[in-house]
Amino acid sequence: MTPHLLLLMLEVLAVGALVSVIIYLFNNWIKHRERSWMFALRQDNNKALAPLRISAYERIIVMLERTTPQSMVMRLSVTSSNAAYLHMDLTKALREEFDHNISLQMYVSDECWAKVKRAKEETGELYKVAFTRVKADSSAAEYAREILHLEATVGNSAIREAVVAVRMEMGKHF
Repeated sequence: MTPHLLLLMLEVLAVGALVSVIIYLFNNWIKHRERSWMFALRQDNNKALAPLRISAYERIIVMLERTTPQSMVMRLSVTSSNAAYLHMDLTKALREEFDHNISLQMYVSDECWAKVKRAKEETGELYKVAFTRVKADSSAAEYAREILHLEATVGNSAIREAVVAVRMEMGKHF
């Protein structure tokens, strides 16, 4: 090989290495810009979603507090004439309260929403068990007392757990 050819090959290799380094650096710069853009976009989304999330957390807490047996019995027992009607009213009100707020699940984690659903299900189950302990034609007041007695005996910790889960999740974000 002639020195001229060898020098030409070295120049080609140097240019190739330089082009490779430039392409590598350019790709890294593009990836960095993409990540920066995505980060800025996420920050903007979080700023826009923050008020909605706070409102959703508040509404979930209100829903959970409204669906406690004490709250529901106090609201509905005066309008029901007997245990059967009160049971029907409680079941309907629990379902409607939950259905009215079903869209809030998009603002909380799956685990948090599962606890909210469990609270609803356990409250409904408490109503069913209490209803089996009284006669259908018993007074609404007797059925209400049985609900409150059963809750005091067995407890309905699912609502408290759901409230705690919502508060903890909110604490993570704000």
